[in-house]
Amino acid sequence: PHAHDHDDEHGHHHGHRHPGQWHAARGEITSWAALVSIGSNLLLTTVKLAGGAWMGSAAVLAEGIHSATDLLASFSAYFAVRMSARPADEKHPYGYGKFEDLAAVFEASLIVLATVGVVMKALEDFRSGAGPEHPELGMGIMVLSIVVNTLVSRFLFRTAKETDSVALEADAWHLSADVLTSVGVLVGLGLVALTGVK
Repeated sequence: PHAHDHDDEHGHHHGHRHPGQWHAARGEITSWAALVSIGSNLLLTTVKLAGGAWMGSAAVLAEGIHSATDLLASFSAYFAVRMSARPADEKHPYGYGKFEDLAAVFEASLIVLATVGVVMKALEDFRSGAGPEHPELGMGIMVLSIVVNTLVSRFLFRTAKETDSVALEADAWHLSADVLTSVGVLVGLGLVALTGVK
């Protein structure tokens, strides 16, 4: 009879199975979303680092390092949503949601560090005149990165909204930042390809 009680969202509902069922379902959904993020970041990190090393492109390598921080962030999000999926108990009447808050702060710090790193590396590249041997390959990698991260970040934003998950939202912002830096590197590689100036 209490299936539609609404006070379970505050974590101190004393009714029947509904809160536990909600936590379990939310945990499954958020964990799956975090795993999708881990998989996409693992793919992009590998492709960018391998492609950047083969091309001799510091900018593509820096993007690979950026994706590696995304990977670290998605592991952080996965750990956080797994912890926050634990049901509330007497000691933690509001559940374990704080883990998601901590993960969000950690991920925000990574966004700043990674973005600054990519920009600095690109500027250093430009100043020294070093450039990639095959800019077209780098452009292809950046397009792949933009498409994958746009799709995954939209999926994460939607899931974060549905489940009220700050960790997934932070992960989505992380991938959105990666899209912006990838666009910057794509433009730079496009200019190299068009002008031949490295």
